[in-house]
Amino acid sequence: MDYQVLLNNNQTIDLKNAEFDSEAFTETLNDQRINFVNFGGAIINKHTILSVLPVTVPHVVE
Repeated sequence: MDYQVLLNNNQTIDLKNAEFDSEAFTETLNDQRINFVNFGGAIINKHTILSVLPVTVPHVVE
């Protein structure tokens, strides 16, 4: 599935065909010992993440 990570500076990281374990990710975000996460090779501060949402296929209106 494809996901889009929105950061607090309005930049996004697009993840194509990513496997995403929301339970493990939530545990990582709640772990105060961890400050950075790896998204598709980009290592970012976890406090800059606003959302991780599945990308939906745009519908074409004719």
